[in-house]
Order: sequence, then C-alpha cells, then structure tokens
Amino acid sequence: MDFGKKPKIQAKNRVGLDIGTHAIKMLEISWGANNKPALVGLGLKKVAGASKQEMSGLVKTLAEESKISTKEVNVSVSGSAVIVRFITMPKMEDESLRSAIRFEAEKFIPFNINDCIIDFQILKKEDKDNKLNILLVASKKEPVQEKLKLVEDAGFAVSVIDVDSFALTNSFLTNFPLSEQDTTSALLNIGATFTNLSIIRKGSIYFARDVAIGSNDFNVAISKRFGIDVKAAETLKISPKDKLQEVSSCTRAVLNNLLDDIKLSFSYYENQSGRNIDEIYVSGGGSAIIGLDEALQESFGSKLSFWNPLEFLKTSTTGTTAALIDKVKNSFSVAAGLALR
Repeated sequence: MDFGKKPKIQAKNRVGLDIGTHAIKMLEISWGANNKPALVGLGLKKVAGASKQEMSGLVKTLAEESKISTKEVNVSVSGSAVIVRFITMPKMEDESLRSAIRFEAEKFIPFNINDCIIDFQILKKEDKDNKLNILLVASKKEPVQEKLKLVEDAGFAVSVIDVDSFALTNSFLTNFPLSEQDTTSALLNIGATFTNLSIIRKGSIYFARDVAIGSNDFNVAISKRFGIDVKAAETLKISPKDKLQEVSSCTRAVLNNLLDDIKLSFSYYENQSGRNIDEIYVSGGGSAIIGLDEALQESFGSKLSFWNPLEFLKTSTTGTTAALIDKVKNSFSVAAGLALR
C-alpha cells in the first residue's frame, strides 16, 4: 500500500498479473542502474468463458508469449468479497495496534471475521488529537486462496496480494506525481465486471470502492436489443457505425446506473471531507464505451482525462510491440500498479 513509491529493491524484476473475467493482463518491468523502469514483457489474452481449470493454462501461455522471465508475480483481488474502510483509532504501539485491529475490524466487516484475511496501513498520525488514521482491508479467504492456486498451477509464486483500487492508485501516482497539488482526483477503472473507483489527494487515498457494473453489462444490453451474441455485441459497442443511436439508446439505462453509483461515492466523499472532486481520470478496457466521456462530463462537470497507465515506462519499442502497447494500454492500470510493488 505504499502509494506512488518505487520498490526498495530496484535490481529485482517485478511482474504484475491482473486476472480479470474478460482478459488477463501481464506486465514485467526491470529497474536499471539509473533507477528508471524498463519494459521486459507485456501481454493481454482474452479469457471470457474460460473455466477455472483452463485459466492456469492461459496464464502460463500468456507468460510464454509475452516473454515474462520472472517466476514471482504480484496479483490483486476486488469485488464484493473485499472490504475497504478508513477508520480512526487512538495512538498506540505497533504490537498493541495489531491486536486491536482485529477487534475493531468486526465493527466494519459484514462477514465472519474468521473467514477473512485482514491487513491495515497507517495513513496519518494525528499527534494533536493522539489518533491514527488507518486504512483497513479485509478479504474473504476463498477468493484469495483460489487466486493463489490458479497462479501456482500456472508455475508461478505469488509475492504480493494487493487490491485493484490500490494498484490503480499506485499506477496513477507513478504517472502523475501530484503529491504537492491540493486537488482531489477520482480514478475510474472500468473493467468487464467491476469499475474500480479511488479518490486521492496529495498522494494519499481517501476513498476506494468497487462498483458492480462493468463493460459486460453494456454487452448484455446490446446483445438483447440486437439479438446477437455477447462477442458481437462488444464489437458493436466499440464501433457502432450507423447504429450509434440504437446502441446509445439500449445502453443508456446501464450507463445511468453506473453514473448513479459514482455520484453516490462522490457525494459520500464530499460530505465527509468538505471538498469537491476536481478531476476525473478514466482507464480500463471499458473506457472505450461510446458516449462515456460526454456522459461523465455532463454528470459531473469536473476536468476529464483518459490516461495511459504505461506512460511511466517511456518505452522506445517499435513494430508489433509498440502497436500492441498502443492498442491495450488503457487496460493496464491495475497490472502496472502491481508491477510497481
């Protein structure tokens, strides 16, 4: 959770493996003597419809195709099984805090605490009030164990287990070091099943949530309207051509639901902090949805940007690798953040 910080051991290559429901993304970076990251390997493979047993083989194949050399990877979890809370506790020694966290967590976690893995990080020490601002994270054990098994069956070891919204934040802060600017930035990473939402200010995270709406929901709406399969619906969603009005019409309800959930999150943050959202940064494979930029601008009025999570690599690649990076770069905000751990 060391947002925006470079790995302490720079000589070791790091691999970010983002296992989504629509695609898996893999990225390996190395740190040279000049302390600058360099791209070692990168790849994306669509996996929609693959079984859990098939996923390990697909990860292994993607690693081979992408020339990934390191056998330790960083992965992440997301969705309804993951709970993120920002809490305040009295100042105490580290050992006492670790003991107290588990009891405190039971107030905020809607699961059986014995079925969860819990972690935390101190975000800020309020010496005047003798308090600690803490980021508390809990995940059900089952999805974590499933991901560990998937990765191990593919021939890799897991080094770090992160949360999608934290990886997104790390990726963003590496590309945009905004720690000195007193602006509030909202990050939206629109995936196939979830939209990861993070709100940050001065290099710190203040809000994180997964909205259970993604690009698959748009595909289903198009599929029903036109009587086509989901794969064809995805193509039509990105490039509707003369069917633009029909596509926009049948996906409007899904888009409105997404905007409503985002509004609720923004309102909660604004009520808690007394600050407005100044900027919105959008990434993810679902960011190509037709009309998304206009809808976000109309709904929120904040400065809107679509950003490249791989910009920090400043690669000098050419040919097919450069073409691949340009095509899939928006999908790598989580994978890039994982590789930076």
